[in-house]
Amino acid sequence: MDLNKIVDKLHEGVVLLEYTSLVSGNKKIREMTLCNSFIPKRQQVATTKWSQDQNSKLICYDLEFMKWDDIDKDTILSWKVVEREKDFKKIQKELTELNHDGNED
Repeated sequence: MDLNKIVDKLHEGVVLLEYTSLVSGNKKIREMTLCNSFIPKRQQVATTKWSQDQNSKLICYDLEFMKWDDIDKDTILSWKVVEREKDFKKIQKELTELNHDGNED
């Protein structure tokens, strides 16, 4: 698996990562990113791009749980680029305008 390509794609947008949790042993599928367009300002990293080839962990931002996470590179099972709205404020506005069913009105 080309980890440099995964990191490049994470910097460009959203990647759906499938990996095995070292804590629970369960398979997880998460939408992750390193692209500041998707990360809230207060949680953004000051650098535009950093190298992740010096350790066994992949550091990336979990979009659903809105937190940084570290994933053991050896546990990554698969990945793919996914389309996602880049305007974070627009996404948040739409989510807050939905009722408990996820429907408008």
